[in-house]
Amino acid sequence: MEGVPMSTLLFGSLLIAFLILIYPLLDIKYTKSLKEKKDSESRLRYYKFAIVSEWLVVFVIMVFVLISPNINFKSIGLTSSDNFESFLGMIFGFLIGVAIFVFILMKIPVIKKRQELSLGSIDFLLPVTKLERTWSIFVAITAGVCEEIIYRGFVMHYLSSLPIELEQIAVIIISAVIFGVAHAYQGWKGIILTGLMGFVFANIYVKTGSLLFPILFHIIIDMRSFLFVKPLSKET
Repeated sequence: MEGVPMSTLLFGSLLIAFLILIYPLLDIKYTKSLKEKKDSESRLRYYKFAIVSEWLVVFVIMVFVLISPNINFKSIGLTSSDNFESFLGMIFGFLIGVAIFVFILMKIPVIKKRQELSLGSIDFLLPVTKLERTWSIFVAITAGVCEEIIYRGFVMHYLSSLPIELEQIAVIIISAVIFGVAHAYQGWKGIILTGLMGFVFANIYVKTGSLLFPILFHIIIDMRSFLFVKPLSKET
C-alpha cells in the first residue's frame, strides 16, 4: 500500500470530526424550534440551511481534490463508464428497477403502514405549503448529490486510505455509522434508519463503481418522503 499523504489524512480527519461532532449539533440547533413550532418559517429556514451547508462542505471537498496531487474525482466516485451508451443503459435500467421496486413495496399494506410510522421521526420536516414543497425538491436533490459525495465518495476513500488497512465491509459499515450519526436530529430511530440506508447506498456504490447510482437512488427516496407522504401534523 502506497504511503498516504499527510495532507489527505489531516483533511480527512478534520472532515470526519466535523461530520460526527459539529454538523449534528448544527442540525439539532436548526431543528429545535422547528420541532416545537412546526411552522412554515422554521421549516423553510431549515431547508435553506441544509442546502447551503451541504453544498459548502462539497465545495471544500472539491477544492481539496483539485489542489491535491494524490486524489482525483475518480477516487471519490465521480466517474462514468468508458462506454457512454452502455452507461446510459445501466442508468435507465437502474431507474426502472428502483421505480418498480418502490411501487410494489408501497402497495403492500403492512410495509406502507410501517413506512408512514417510520416517518414520524421527521414529520416536522415534511412540506405542507406549495412553497415548502418547491424548496423540498431542492433539499432532496442536494441531499442526494452532496451526501453521496461526502459520505460515500470522500469518507469511504479516506477510510480506505488509512495507514491501517480496513476490509471493504468495514469501510462500508463505518461510513454508514458516520452517516447515521450525522442525522442525530432525527432521534435514535432516525440514526438507525439512515445508517441502514447509508449501508445500502455504500453497497450500490461499491458494486457499480460510480456515485451516480446511489445519488439517483438517494434522490428518489428523499423526494418520495417529501412529496408523496402526507405530513403527520398540519399547520393551521
